[in-house]
Amino acid sequence: MGQRTNLLLQVEGCSGARLNKVYHLQWGYRKRLPMAFLHLLSGRYFKLEKQDVFQFCTKAMELHGLDDLECDWSIYNFNKLEDCQQALNHCDNNNGAMVVIVTENARDYVYPHYKVGFLLGLEDLEKEAPFSRWVTTEEFIKNQPCYRGESDNIFAHAFDVLTTLSGTQHIVHMQ
Repeated sequence: MGQRTNLLLQVEGCSGARLNKVYHLQWGYRKRLPMAFLHLLSGRYFKLEKQDVFQFCTKAMELHGLDDLECDWSIYNFNKLEDCQQALNHCDNNNGAMVVIVTENARDYVYPHYKVGFLLGLEDLEKEAPFSRWVTTEEFIKNQPCYRGESDNIFAHAFDVLTTLSGTQHIVHMQ
């Protein structure tokens, strides 16, 4: 029922350690996931070993109603589309996902490096398989279910500008 989305969150430490979690979010479609990422960008980071990084990230995103999905996510590398597709096969998802990769900054523990990517789900696509390719922010928002607003394109462009200025890498542009 409803617009079922997922947040795939990967944290990479300076030592090369990688921690993954996947969350289910009912009604996380359209602007809600990108907006949550902007909240995360406005937060502060800390040394990976000293805090619960997932609790920090999810609180900073101000996403209420996140369900932590229990699975061994450590076998996946969310930098790879194929691994994201395999992970999402374990999820209840019809409206896509946001992938966030946080890499600890060895010089300054306050400002990590971020990557963000979007994938469209089954209900968002007509001629493609779900999660088949990285999409732009504008494609992610535009292809979501009804309730489209006139300002959606403006929001997508503003999101891209703000995140690019922050140094965030957009996975769709890295292909």
